Amino acid sequence: MNSLLWELCDGSRTFGEICEVMDEVFHENIAPVMQRTAAAIGLFQSNNLALMLEEPLNERWRVGPGKTPDHQTLTVPPEDHGYDCRPLDGEAP
Repeated sequence: MNSLLWELCDGSRTFGEICEVMDEVFHENIAPVMQRTAAAIGLFQSNNLALMLEEPLNERWRVGPGKTPDHQTLTVPPEDHGYDCRPLDGEAP
């Protein structure tokens, strides 16, 4: 349950919308859905894994491949590095 909740807590949904999805997926296994979801999000917060916002992020915080900060310089990895770092289909650059 928490892995789905983690995916849903991406800043694009309200608490109510998250609860609706959790209820649709887990039905009575998560009842009462609002209390169980709030408790799980509270655990994310207490472990500094999440924070609650008053409004959605609306793509203000990209969760795709990283952007190098202006004060850092990264070298281009060799072609044979073996890591798949291509953006996913439809992912923001």
